[in-house]
Amino acid sequence: MISNKIYGLIFCIFLTSCYFGANESKVQIIKNFYLVSWDERDWIAYNTDDKSIYVDEKIVIGHDVFAIGNNDDFIIVKQHPCENKELHFMDYDSLKPNKAITNYYIIDIRAKNYKIHCFYNSLDFNKGRSRLGVPNSLRYKFYDNVIE
Repeated sequence: MISNKIYGLIFCIFLTSCYFGANESKVQIIKNFYLVSWDERDWIAYNTDDKSIYVDEKIVIGHDVFAIGNNDDFIIVKQHPCENKELHFMDYDSLKPNKAITNYYIIDIRAKNYKIHCFYNSLDFNKGRSRLGVPNSLRYKFYDNVIE
């Protein structure tokens, strides 16, 4: 029979791993843009200093981002919106991507103040790419097959 001390130790280890960020990760896309993940929910965060990356005001595209590509001028993104339509940031009980819908984004990073262009289908996205001058050679570098 396992003693209460062992249960307590296991509980403390669990809390410590959550507290110290075992479920979070980030990777720089380009400049001050990062792909941030918490419990396998990805979003793009814009960041002015590395310490503010998990602040919800810095989020450019919410969960569930599943494809990203970039060059020096543009970031292209595919995302499934959440089925929960209520405003939320990190309510993990209600995070479920609506895989029937794909949103496409082009983030124009040529100027200091970036611009986000959102498209609700691939046809409009491709027209937007052409209109904005996003090269056809720009492909997705990150692709999450689990979310897709």
